[in-house]
Amino acid sequence: MAGPRDIKKPKKKEEKKPVAAAPAPARPAMVKGKPVEAPVEEAPKEEKKKEKKSQKERPRSKKKHTKVQVWKLYKVEDGKVVRKNESCPRCGPGTFLAHYKNRKYCGKCGWSLIQKEDIKK
Repeated sequence: MAGPRDIKKPKKKEEKKPVAAAPAPARPAMVKGKPVEAPVEEAPKEEKKKEKKSQKERPRSKKKHTKVQVWKLYKVEDGKVVRKNESCPRCGPGTFLAHYKNRKYCGKCGWSLIQKEDIKK
């Protein structure tokens, strides 16, 4: 019994298209053995290149990063050194919390304490 794979389909023959001949190079006209000069074609006027508009310069930050001024984190009382800022509850002493308007933040571990503001009605 012949299956669908055994049936051979006739192959389509590809039609060959004729190739167009390349045009012959133009030859200058001849007048009694002397070549005639071809008319001079004027080059098109060069257009002025448009200048690229520069992108607006982004505003630079006004306040640059400054190093931590360690002497501002401590004070001396009665010959003893006392810490001014609170230390982080996660990291322990030696890591200070940054104070902002409504929160305290540890830059080392990311711990933060948000303080509620008094709501006035």
